[in-house]
Amino acid sequence: MLDLTRYLAGPHGSQLLAQLGAEVIKIEPPERGDPMRTVSLHFQDGLSAHFVSGNAGKKSVTLDLHRPEGRRVFLELAERADVVMENFRPGTMARLGLGYDVLAAVNPRLVVASVSGFGQTGPWRDWASYDLVAQAVGGGMSLTGEPGQPPVKMGLPVGDLAAGVFAALGVVTALYRRGATGRGTAVDIGMMDVQVSLLSYLAHYYWASGQVPEPEGSGHPNIVPYQIFATPTGWLAVAVYGDHFWPGFCRALELPELSADPRYATNELRCQHRESLVALLAGHLATRSREAWVARLAAEGVPAGPVHRVDEALASPQAAARGMVRRVTGPSGTELTVLGCPIKLADGEAAPAAAPTLGQHTDEVLAGLLGYTTDRIGRLRRDRIV
Repeated sequence: MLDLTRYLAGPHGSQLLAQLGAEVIKIEPPERGDPMRTVSLHFQDGLSAHFVSGNAGKKSVTLDLHRPEGRRVFLELAERADVVMENFRPGTMARLGLGYDVLAAVNPRLVVASVSGFGQTGPWRDWASYDLVAQAVGGGMSLTGEPGQPPVKMGLPVGDLAAGVFAALGVVTALYRRGATGRGTAVDIGMMDVQVSLLSYLAHYYWASGQVPEPEGSGHPNIVPYQIFATPTGWLAVAVYGDHFWPGFCRALELPELSADPRYATNELRCQHRESLVALLAGHLATRSREAWVARLAAEGVPAGPVHRVDEALASPQAAARGMVRRVTGPSGTELTVLGCPIKLADGEAAPAAAPTLGQHTDEVLAGLLGYTTDRIGRLRRDRIV
């Protein structure tokens, strides 16, 4: 796979494929590389932490696609590749002379995946976009935050990350289809499209009722209790999704009178009396630690969990047991920590690896994949093609 993506949305998708075993060759401009190599609050073993987060397990080849010789080298690589992924603005690849028609003529089996803010078509296709814009225009930001307060972006860059996941899914789908047709295709992922798709049941609530959904904080519009509560040791998330959980919830809280109270007998009634019930539960849950409540709720089979900080989630025994925190060897030979792959296959997964330094694999790829001699690679380097 040839990876032309930069920043986060595209790199997250290609990294997911690398975690699943694909050989991902990241093509970067000589000298500068991916802008994310220098944009970060923190660095790990000399690498931007932002860059590491989206590029672990890849190879890096430097190549100037603005130069004719650089494009010729890229087309040679494309002739041997299964996938090209890019996240330039629509039309950029065509202006470089590397549009889908050109790539498909070189390699009809090639899958070309494009990630952009608004997709390759439509009246907004030429608009610039980043994660914040995707969250905004897709509707999700209007649903995030507390009632009556301004919209809030999600703490995670869901506009970028979700687009990357859908791009990876699109690539796998196109490769599967190629097995039947013998031909590749173009995959078009718009960040706004992805965010609109994630509106899920809230879009259908609107179509069914005509009422525009509003932010609910940590709560749910038609399930009670389904929100977070404060405890002396941190926040607790409780999800009583269904009446079958209600008796066990009341037992865990040692409030048998709630289970017998006709005002709260069903979820529909609990929604009608949301204000009084939530106030009662908030006062009671504030009397013990979240750890004590989690243990009691788990014993009753009630969905609940602590609201972890980032450090707590990463250090949790569950994350360790699932291999979600991995340690690899960094560029200098020291240990580097990266996130694991959330897709677990019964026969194991590819060994994790660090993100590459700029151009780390240029000679290896050009010699091994294209058969270039040392002299030819040296000439390309002197001419600043690589």
